[in-house]
Amino acid sequence: MRWVPTFAVLGMLAATVATAVHATVLETEPHTFQVTANHRVRLEFPVGQLKVVPSDDARVRFDLRVRCDGRREERCEELANRLVLESEDRGGTLHLKLEKYPKWRNRGMTVIGELHVPRSLAVQVEMGVGELDIEGLEGDLDVELGVGEADVRVTRTRANHVSVDAGIGEAAIRGGGSNTESRGFIGSHAMWSGGSGRSSVRLHVGVGEAQVRLE
Repeated sequence: MRWVPTFAVLGMLAATVATAVHATVLETEPHTFQVTANHRVRLEFPVGQLKVVPSDDARVRFDLRVRCDGRREERCEELANRLVLESEDRGGTLHLKLEKYPKWRNRGMTVIGELHVPRSLAVQVEMGVGELDIEGLEGDLDVELGVGEADVRVTRTRANHVSVDAGIGEAAIRGGGSNTESRGFIGSHAMWSGGSGRSSVRLHVGVGEAQVRLE
């Protein structure tokens, strides 16, 4: 992937000491993939910040940025160049996988991904650690997050069943009213059913916070 520097910022660490912090942000050109109305999309994303949003385009688009705090542009680009985006269209499913995340000497490095999906397609996300934000999708949704926070917003009239689990942490469904059931002893679980829509939403977070909002 070819990386392009976008901007650098300077900030104050303390009001009394004017210590500058340098942040480098690199981004690639968007990766686009042609899909049909019956496709499914599966994304494996290791660590960082991920956002999944609906699109009226007939293609899937994946944008990727890397932010390095306190590193020179050359070092940031060196770390970013280790990342590899694998893609495969197999059996009606578009498989996307971000690989080669540097496990060592990556302090201050944040990978930021944004996946644009035709709103009616079914989506599966497997993420290791970080912050996940999904909004406005109308197809089936299946999400696994190892450690972190997941916030999913779906249209109530499009959904039929929602299940949210957290191994250690809080699982919640907002906006479900009396059709929402919650329990917790070891872990936390919330379920909503009886919707008039067709889509199924499943969200599981190993450690952290899992939330689905029906809007």
